[in-house]
Amino acid sequence: MKMKYLTVESQGNIAVVKISRAAQLNALNQEVLQELLTYLHQVELDKRYQALILTGDGDKAFIAGADIKEMSTMSNHEILQFCSLGQEVADALESASFLTCAAVQGYALGGGFEMALACDYIFASHEAKFGFPEVSLGIIPGFGGTQRLLRTVGTRLAKELIISGKTIDGKKALELHIANRLCDKANLIQECSHYLQSLTCHSELAIAKAKQAINDGAEMPLDVGLDLERNLFVECFNSPGRIEGFKRFLK
Repeated sequence: MKMKYLTVESQGNIAVVKISRAAQLNALNQEVLQELLTYLHQVELDKRYQALILTGDGDKAFIAGADIKEMSTMSNHEILQFCSLGQEVADALESASFLTCAAVQGYALGGGFEMALACDYIFASHEAKFGFPEVSLGIIPGFGGTQRLLRTVGTRLAKELIISGKTIDGKKALELHIANRLCDKANLIQECSHYLQSLTCHSELAIAKAKQAINDGAEMPLDVGLDLERNLFVECFNSPGRIEGFKRFLK
């Protein structure tokens, strides 16, 4: 698959996907989003990788947001399609059967913050900066940021961060449970890869179903979520991975 804005490096069963628009601080335009969506669907289908690390080119930015220059010329219909595409990419990251990790080495603003929030894990460098500046531009986050942030930090803090437009560093993101790990910039990708590698020894089906139970259950009443969990448990129980896992344990 030939791509203009994405570069992919294989690290065994892990794909390191880098958005390469360093001159634009890796801002998301329609082409980048479409390439990323197509690639995520490809990984889902071919089962080549068990995990994916999303990062940006250069030291300055993970993803500095959506491409404001491109957005400024869009009609209402076009901007609605753009938001829908951004949400579709974020949904694909969140619902992927494989593990996803955002390696945030610089600015993760607006759409970049939204893509990071959609990943299963966020590993941030000490230099990372997270924020939603949209309100200062007269708009709001449109790729799922209002919804995923409130589910991560709660309603009041989500309002504080989104309406103020302020940025927080990697340390604060860790304190607020937005980031999972704080890493030295030089070792960021290596630490992401090492951590994901420690997880991919587990059953692929069990990982996928655990993600599904958590992601879908967050939107359900408890009794419905428990039904979902029970059904997914049985699905895993009847799989070869469970049989092998039980054998190893009983030995």
